[in-house]
Amino acid sequence: MAGPSNWKGLPFVFQGAEPVIVRAMTVSSPEVVAGLRRRLWVYRMLVVGLCVALLGLLLGLRRALTPLPPPDVEVVDVRERMAALEKARPGASDISETYFASDTASVHQHVMGRGQTCPLHIHRAPYEATIIVAGEAHVWQVWGEEGRRMERRGVHGPGWLVASPPFTGHEWRNPNEERGLGNLVFTVPGFDGNLYVPAEDARLLRGTAPFAQEPREALAGLRKRGVTLEETPLPVLQGRMSRVLLEGGEWAVKATPDAPVVAYVAAGRGIAEVAEARPLLEGQLWVLRRDARVRSEEGSPVALYVFHPPPEAVAGR
Repeated sequence: MAGPSNWKGLPFVFQGAEPVIVRAMTVSSPEVVAGLRRRLWVYRMLVVGLCVALLGLLLGLRRALTPLPPPDVEVVDVRERMAALEKARPGASDISETYFASDTASVHQHVMGRGQTCPLHIHRAPYEATIIVAGEAHVWQVWGEEGRRMERRGVHGPGWLVASPPFTGHEWRNPNEERGLGNLVFTVPGFDGNLYVPAEDARLLRGTAPFAQEPREALAGLRKRGVTLEETPLPVLQGRMSRVLLEGGEWAVKATPDAPVVAYVAAGRGIAEVAEARPLLEGQLWVLRRDARVRSEEGSPVALYVFHPPPEAVAGR
């Protein structure tokens, strides 16, 4: 049987009766080191390439999952949106579409169907201000004064602003059996739904006096006084809404992404300068996140309801 052995320091094996010397192959050290270095360089490049590819994948996923910042200017023709919503859902009793929402405020359109009633209800936290966009609203409001139950009933058309503080009950009715009622609803903080209550509910006495106004009468008074610009704070939404009247004057508004301004054109037409001139038309809702300048067209005074949402930092205060 052949087996390994050693003869004078050289390895050999027996093949039959004759030993065969097995010589080890040797490679010079510089060649081995150079080969190892080349392999190490290749491995390093592979690792770097994999890391770069992984980093690119992670950055791509981050971009895909990060929401895009809102545009500097958003313009919604609320009346056109109302018509589109009614066309998409004919016969619906209630339709809602949101145009602005944050942790501290919201603005949405509520379309009430033909002959629809939103029964008496309260909001425990939000302040609410509603602008009639189209149709005729029959509104009943209930609140308390020195422990006494007070109430107000009114009929309001497009452009009217009707506001209800927390716990002030309000019922909205659309008596028209042929068309819907469009309402643009502003709330501070954001809308949290309706809590329906009977007229004798004691919580209604915690409510305070409501507010209602129509801007066209104020526009006529502006013209008589020869005033071109008037901005009036309104006792609604914790003082965060004002009325702006323009008769040939120019109104400058400051707005940023962190402090947006929401404006509804209740009457008239004009021009808004926001990077470029854009038409300002009755029934439009503007969400501004940059400075703008607004002026009325000759012979068409403008009435705006301007809302300054609370900053996000005070959400829930």
